[in-house]
Amino acid sequence: MAACLFLTPVPRSPSRFAPPVQWTKTFAGWGGARGYCVQQTSDGGYIAVGTTSSADSTTTYAVRLVKLNASGDSQWVKTFKAAGGMMGASVVQTSDGGYMVAGGSTANRGHWDPCIIRTDASGNELWRSLLTDRFSARACSVVRLGDTGYAVVAKRDLSDSAVVLYQTDNMGNPRWSHAYGVFYDLEARDEELSLSRTSDGGYIIGTKTLLKVDSLGAQPQLKTYSKLGNANSVIQTSDGGYAATGEKDPSSIYLLKTNANLGIVWKRSYVPSEWSRGHWVEQTTDGGYIICGTTRPGNGDDKVTLVRTSSNGTQMWTDTLSADYGYCVRQTTDGGFIVAGTSGGLFVTKLAPERTR
Repeated sequence: MAACLFLTPVPRSPSRFAPPVQWTKTFAGWGGARGYCVQQTSDGGYIAVGTTSSADSTTTYAVRLVKLNASGDSQWVKTFKAAGGMMGASVVQTSDGGYMVAGGSTANRGHWDPCIIRTDASGNELWRSLLTDRFSARACSVVRLGDTGYAVVAKRDLSDSAVVLYQTDNMGNPRWSHAYGVFYDLEARDEELSLSRTSDGGYIIGTKTLLKVDSLGAQPQLKTYSKLGNANSVIQTSDGGYAATGEKDPSSIYLLKTNANLGIVWKRSYVPSEWSRGHWVEQTTDGGYIICGTTRPGNGDDKVTLVRTSSNGTQMWTDTLSADYGYCVRQTTDGGFIVAGTSGGLFVTKLAPERTR
C-alpha cells in the first residue's frame, strides 16, 4: 500500500492557498553568496547564515551572518574569515541572545575542518573552535543542548565513514566524537547532512540513510529506503516518529513519514520535473509540513519551491519564488514562513500568514 500511495498523484486540498510574499532581502557577497539557514530570533527578527565567495586574495570563502528585524530591515551583517577560507552552514540562537554558527575552516592544515563560531547578540565573535579531523570535513548542522553545550554533525570528503557527530561543552571543547560508516557519492557536493535532537536525548541525522543514535552517539540505527535519495533534512515529529525530505527517483521532491523505529508510515512525492530536490522540512503548528527545495522545470532555470502539506502528506499548496536555490524554511510566530537560499546572493524571503479560501 505504501508503494501505491507513493506513486499515486497527491490530491490538492482546496482549503488553503500559497500566501503572498511580504518582503525579500538579498545580501550580495564579493563574488556571490548562498544562504543555508535562517531562524526567527527571540526579539521577533531573523538570523541567517551562509557562505560568500571572494575576490579578496586573502581568502577563498567567508561566513556571512545577517541579522534582520521583523520587517526585514538589516540590523547588522558580519563576515568571518580564516586563512584559506571559511564556510557557514547552520546557526542557532544561544540562551544569552547570541549565536552559534557551524561550518568549515581551512585555517589549520590546508584542508577543511569542522568549525563553530560563538558570537554575542550583536554578532561580534567571542571565540571559534576547530573540531579537528584527520580527514577533510566541514560541519553541516549544529544544535544547542540546553545550557550544557552543542552537538555538531560534519561531512567528510570520503566515500565511507563520512558522517561524524561531535558533542562539545559551552566553550566549544570536544567531549566526544563518533564516525559512522555511511557511503557518500563524492560528486554529490550539494547533498547535505541535517541534525535534530530527539525526545529521548539522542539524535536523528539525515544522510544517505536515516541514522538514529543515542545521547552519547552510540547504538547507531541505519535505515535506507528504495528510490529515495539523500535525506537532506529530517526531524522528529509530534507523534515520536520522523519526517524526511530529499530527491526521489525519478526526480521529484519526496516527503517520508516514519514511525519511531524508522519504519515507513507513508511516502509522498511532489513537483516532478527535470530536477527536483527537497532541502528542508519542518512540521507546522497544525501538524502538517512545509518543505523548501529547488526545482528545474525543463528550461534550465532553477527555482525555489515550497510545498505545504497536511499531516498525512496531502498537498495543500505549492509555490515558486523568484530565486535560484532554496535551502531552509521555518514557520514564523505569526503563522507565515521565512525562507533562505540563493539568488545572486544570500536571500531571505518572508511569506505572510496562511489564509483559508
